[in-house]
Amino acid sequence: MRSLSVLLVGLLAGSVDAHDLWLVPPVKAMPQSKIVIEVSVGMDFPISTFASDTERYPRKFVVGPDGKTLPLASAGKRELTSLLAFESGAAGLYVVAVETTPKIIELDADKFNEYLVTDGLPHIFRLRAKEKTLNRDAVERYRKSPKALVAVGDGAMTGWDRVLGSPLEIVPLVNPFTRKVGDTLKVRVLFQQKPLADANLGWQRPGDGDTPVGYVRTDKNGEALIPIAQTGLMTIRLTHMTRPKAAEYEWESFWTTLTWRIP
Repeated sequence: MRSLSVLLVGLLAGSVDAHDLWLVPPVKAMPQSKIVIEVSVGMDFPISTFASDTERYPRKFVVGPDGKTLPLASAGKRELTSLLAFESGAAGLYVVAVETTPKIIELDADKFNEYLVTDGLPHIFRLRAKEKTLNRDAVERYRKSPKALVAVGDGAMTGWDRVLGSPLEIVPLVNPFTRKVGDTLKVRVLFQQKPLADANLGWQRPGDGDTPVGYVRTDKNGEALIPIAQTGLMTIRLTHMTRPKAAEYEWESFWTTLTWRIP
């Protein structure tokens, strides 16, 4: 048991090639105007390490204050950041979301073990340890489904609890735009549209570095409380892994982030 603990500590000290995907809302958005969303890929929120090919996303869309779906278009790149854009209508809350195409990746045993521990999946690491397969390379399929909440103008901010039906989704249960420093934000995690218990949520703000500043596990209802420590840009992130043992891959991971600006 002691040797397993030492290995865990060593892995936590390392780095992993995994990257979060964030949809970053603008500082200010106005009604009846073009709204540009930054698409960043990385671990040091919201710094992007490369520009994602948004043209290849199989799904990208916006849900407006009236619940209607609006088109979300690729809008080029700005250095290492990709851009998406939509035309706003009335003032209110707009929910922006994308889904990436599933990809398959092969990881050697050490890299996979490191990724499990640093990305909030220690239960998978323990399972491999129990099965004595920590030295086995892994084939994994992964996909990402981030979303952002965009406050446009000064209208009523309703619809923040809207469920979009993404594979993995973080849904606020209270209005995130009314949260003050010292408050908490109650959220629910949905996996395949059902509450996900024991999910390891992390939260980050600009300047926090390449790992979340804190973590919390969801309860049996898939719910958790996220502390609000400062105003401005904030993201909540999660990786969830399953083991379908498909012919092409053994593991499947689902990634999501929820990003917004606290007034």
